[in-house]
Formats: sequence, C-alpha cells, structure tokens
Amino acid sequence: MAAPASAQTVDRNDPAGDAPARIDITKVRYTHLSDRVRVAAKIPDLGPSGTADFLVSRHEIFEAGYVVRIRQHRGQPAKVSLLYYDHFSLRKRTCKGISGSWGPEVVRLKVPRSCLKGHATKHVFAQFAIAFGAGGEQFDEAPAVTRLRRS
Repeated sequence: MAAPASAQTVDRNDPAGDAPARIDITKVRYTHLSDRVRVAAKIPDLGPSGTADFLVSRHEIFEAGYVVRIRQHRGQPAKVSLLYYDHFSLRKRTCKGISGSWGPEVVRLKVPRSCLKGHATKHVFAQFAIAFGAGGEQFDEAPAVTRLRRS
C-alpha cells in the first residue's frame, strides 16, 4: 500500500465494534496521486455482499461531488460505478478508468482525476463508507480527510 512521493497518503483508524462485523471498518488509507484518487479500507470480517462508497469532493465537507460505488452480490462479480451528487440527487456518470475490488478483508476503489470534473483540485475531501441490507440500514463510515493534498 505504499504511495509514491508525488502523492499524499493519509491513514485513518476507525474503532472496531462500532458496526456489524461484516462491514466494520478498522482502517482506511486515502491516496491522492497526480492522476487518480484511491482508497483501501480494511474490514477484517468483510461479508460476501454489500455496497461501499468512496466520496471525493473539492469542498471540505461533502456538499457536492463524486461517489465511486462498488456493489457486491454474493457469487457475482463486483460492479463499480461513478455517480455525481449535486445536493439533490445522485446521477450516474461515465468514466472508463474507475475500478474497484471487494475482499478478502479489503475494499479498494480508485478514480482518475480526469473523471472528477470541477472537483480535481489540489486538495480534496475524501471519505469511505460501507453498508448492507435492503435499504443500506446497517452501515459504517470511516473518518474523512478534509484536505487530501496532491503534490
């Protein structure tokens, strides 16, 4: 998980036991590279299904910006999509360079900066969250980084 010198990498710990074990985030690593933003979240007992979101925005709180979403259904390949949040709704966006993986114990997501129109600034807000259940009623959020710097 080491990052090159041209990027800022920030690790955040999240308390164990604050969510159901299958989505209980214990550590997150956010990285802002010259060409992409990425996250790796450790969930020691990661379940076989759920939804995880990686939020990236130019704002110091998530007022508007992009959501890289991975959905994992038991026995099927994970699906990654890019959405844009504009204070009112989430709208799907096209981006060929997004990618992600689900398990074991780690969810990884990355998005090219070229896909973050209007939000690919020198400093970005970044946060990771994971959920499961019909309406995502069980979830865990990792601590955010309000100013993840790109060198």
